[in-house]
Amino acid sequence: MPAATSSNGKDARANGRGARERILEAASKVLAERGYQRANLDEIISLSGTSKGSFYFHFPSKEQMVVGLLDQLSARLVKKVEQSLEKEERPLRRIALAIDTLMYTFSRRRKLAQMLLVNVAGQGKAMDRKFLPVHRRFAALIQRELDLAVAAGAIPPQDTALASQMWLGALHEVILRWLLAEHPTALSEALPALRALLLRSVGVDPAALKKEPRA
Repeated sequence: MPAATSSNGKDARANGRGARERILEAASKVLAERGYQRANLDEIISLSGTSKGSFYFHFPSKEQMVVGLLDQLSARLVKKVEQSLEKEERPLRRIALAIDTLMYTFSRRRKLAQMLLVNVAGQGKAMDRKFLPVHRRFAALIQRELDLAVAAGAIPPQDTALASQMWLGALHEVILRWLLAEHPTALSEALPALRALLLRSVGVDPAALKKEPRA
C-alpha cells in the first residue's frame, strides 16, 4: 500500500508539472497575439486544456503567470547560450558566440521577443520590476564571460559588472528597435557592427577574434 501511495504522489506531481507547462505554453501564444492587457485568461485556460482550478493552483493571478513565463523563457535562453559555449574554450570567441546566440534566437522568435519586450514590458512600475530577475540572469551570464576573459588576459581588467549592464542595455535597444520597426531588416544584419562595438567597449580590437589561438 505505501508503494502505491508513493507512485500516485509522483504521478500527481508529474501531472501538475505538465499542467503548468501547458498553461505557460498557451500563455506565450496568447500574449504574443493579444498583448498583456487584452490577453484573456479563459482563452489561455481553454488553449492549455486545463481548468480554472488548475490555473489558479499554479498561478494566483495573471501577473504571477507572466512572472512564471518570464522565468521559464529566460532560463531556456540562458541554457541555449550555455550549450552553445560548451565546446568553445577561447575567451573572446565565447563572448562573441554568446552575443550571436542571443541575437539569432531572438531573430528566429520575433513574436516571442515582441511578447516579452513590447507586450509585457512597460505595463507599469510593478510589472517592470518583475523583469529585474530576468535582467540579472542575463547580466550574470555576460559578466561571467567577461570575467573569464579578464582572467585569461584576453581583455584588460575592468568593472565587468558595469560592462555587463551596458552590454545588456545595448542588446535590448537593438532588439527593441527591430521589433518596433515598420519594415524591419533581418536582425542578423546588425550583428557584426554590434559585436564590434561591444568588443571595443571592453578594450578589444574585433580583429583579435580571428587571431585568438586555440587553448
